[in-house]
Amino acid sequence: MKSGRTNQYLNRRIMKYILTFIIALLLVPLAALHADDSAAKKPNVLFVVFDDLNNRLGCYGDPIAKSPNLDRLAARGTVFTRAYCQQPICGPSRASFMSGRRPDSLGIWSMTKYLYDLHPDAVTIPQWFMQHGYTAMSIGKVLGGYGNPEHFKKLSVWDRRTGGKTKDEFAMPNGVALPPNLAKDPLCENRDVPDEACFDTVSANLAITELRALAKKPEPFFLALGLFKPHTPYKVPKRYWDLYRREDIPAIDPTARPRNAPELAFHANHEILGEPSARRTLDDEAQREIRHGYYAATSFADAQFGRVLDALDELKLSDNTIIVIIGDNGFHLGEHDTWGKMTLFGWDARVPLIISAPGIGKGGAKTNAISELIDIFPTLTDLSGLPSPPQLDGTSLVPVLKDAGATVKTAALTQHPRPALYWGGGPQALPQVMGYALKTDRWSYHEWRDFKTGHIVGQELYDEQTDPLETVNQAGTVDAAAVIPALAEQLDALVK
Repeated sequence: MKSGRTNQYLNRRIMKYILTFIIALLLVPLAALHADDSAAKKPNVLFVVFDDLNNRLGCYGDPIAKSPNLDRLAARGTVFTRAYCQQPICGPSRASFMSGRRPDSLGIWSMTKYLYDLHPDAVTIPQWFMQHGYTAMSIGKVLGGYGNPEHFKKLSVWDRRTGGKTKDEFAMPNGVALPPNLAKDPLCENRDVPDEACFDTVSANLAITELRALAKKPEPFFLALGLFKPHTPYKVPKRYWDLYRREDIPAIDPTARPRNAPELAFHANHEILGEPSARRTLDDEAQREIRHGYYAATSFADAQFGRVLDALDELKLSDNTIIVIIGDNGFHLGEHDTWGKMTLFGWDARVPLIISAPGIGKGGAKTNAISELIDIFPTLTDLSGLPSPPQLDGTSLVPVLKDAGATVKTAALTQHPRPALYWGGGPQALPQVMGYALKTDRWSYHEWRDFKTGHIVGQELYDEQTDPLETVNQAGTVDAAAVIPALAEQLDALVK
C-alpha cells in the first residue's frame, strides 16, 4: 500500500512538472510577442517650423534675443550651428525640405510653383509617416504654397489648417475694439492685446488640443506646427515689445555691401521697402523699430512654441517624442544694405536647426557639422526605424546626434534665382540667372549662372574663418585662384 501511495505521489509530481513545463512553453511566445511589441513602438514626432527665423537668435548666441523655450529645447537636444536652407524663401524652401529634394530636383524656385501641381505623386514627410502607421497632421503654415486645392486635399489629408483668423490681423474676442497702435512704421503694430488675438496662438491652441487627443491613441503621431512669426508684419502684443529696450538692440553690422560683390548678389528689398512703384526709404527710427519688431515677433513665436512644449511634458509624451525645430530661411535686417531674404549670404542661407531625440546623444550639445534642411527627412526616418524613400537628396544626421564631433557631409548647397522671383513671373516663368552657394567649413563660394547656357556670369568667395560677416568678395584675387577650382568642382557635384 505504501508503494502504491508513493507511486501516486510521484505521478502527481510528474504531472505537475509536465503542466508547469507546458505552461512555460505557452508563455514564452507571449513574452516574446510582448517584447516585440515594445521594441516595435515607434517614437512620436513634433516638427515645428518658424517663418523667417534667423539663426542669430536665442540659443544661437544672440545676447539680446529672449527665446527661453528655444533655449530650453536646445538644452535637451543638439543645436546645429551650421545648418542651411536650400532656398531662402518660404515656398521653395518648404517644398524642398518637406519632400527631401533640392529645388532643382523639383523645378520649384518661386512662390508661383507648387509641389503637388508639378509633382502630383510627391510624398512629403508626414505622408510617408502616415504610410508607415502614424497618425499625422499639420497645423498652421507648414508646407506653404498650396497650389491646386484639389491636389492638396487629396494628397495631404494630414492638414489641419486653422480657420477664421488670418496671419496678418489681430482679432479681438467678442468684437472688442483694438487698443491704439503704439508703433509708427506701417510694418509694425504694438497693441496691448492678449496672445489669443494672434494667428499663431490659434495654431498653438489647436496643436495642444490635438496633442491631448493623440496622447490617448495607441499609434504614434507626427504633428507638424507652422508658426508664422517672426515673418512680417511685426504685429504682436505689447508685452513682447516690452521685453526689449530699443537702445539695447544692436546697430546694423555690417551696413555696407560686400566689397567687390556683383550686383546680382542683391535685390530690390521689396518685402520691407515696397514695390518699385511705391518704394520707400527707411530712416534711422524706422530701421530701429523694424529690428525691434523682429525681436518682439521672435519672442512671441517662442512663447507659443513653449506652450506646446509644456503640453508635451504635461502629457508625459516627451520621453518618446522626437522634436525638430527649424527656420525655413534666414533674414536680413539691414545687413549688407539688404532687407528680407532671397540672397546667398549667410544671413539668409543659414538657419536654426535643433533636434531632440530621446536617448540619442547628449543634451545641450552644439555641433559645427555642416547640415541642410533636406537632411531632416532621412534623419527622421532613421530615428523612427522607418525606411526612406529612394529619391531623397539629403543625408541622415543621426551620426552627428550621437557624436557632435562627427560629420556626414563636407558642404551644403543654397540657391536662389535672378530676377529674385517671389510672386511675379507666373507658374511658367523661368529664371534668367541661377545663383548657387557652396557652404563649407571655411568657404562660401557663389556662382551666378546663366539659366539657359550654364555660363558663369558672376562669382563670389568669402572666407568664413577670417571674414564671417562676408564683407569682402575675394573672387578674382590671386589667392582665390588657388581655391576656387576645387570648390567649383564640389559645387558641380551637388547641382543637378
